[in-house]
Amino acid sequence: MQDKAELVITALQQRIGELASDYETKIAMLRAEITILVNEKEQREKEANEYSKEIEEKISSAND
Repeated sequence: MQDKAELVITALQQRIGELASDYETKIAMLRAEITILVNEKEQREKEANEYSKEIEEKISSAND
């Protein structure tokens, strides 16, 4: 009976380790995806600001 319990405990520990590893992998993937999305958002904002400045300069020079 002791051997059977030890096998069950070992199997459960292994499964818990697998679940923890999967969880950590998924978290890492989500963090990477968030980083990519934040970088893309910042790049778009930068481009929009630059375009806005160009338009303002053209309007300003047209009014002069």
